Amino acid sequence: MYVGRKLDELSDMPIAEWEMKELLYHHDMMSEMAPFLNTQGISYHHKIIEEVEKRGGVPSDEGAWDHSSRIIYD
Repeated sequence: MYVGRKLDELSDMPIAEWEMKELLYHHDMMSEMAPFLNTQGISYHHKIIEEVEKRGGVPSDEGAWDHSSRIIYD
């Protein structure tokens, strides 16, 4: 279960101020819902992707005993 801010809370803020965990969570959710997104949703998803890329992209570190191989949202 996701415990961060929901999309309606974040939509009032610039995407540049979102935390990386929020960007990645909402990117994953929008990717899953891609076939059902309207034009506005697709545009918003592209903005999220651009911001993730500006910040260096999705971390691709391999997991180890002390950390996961991907960011955990909650």
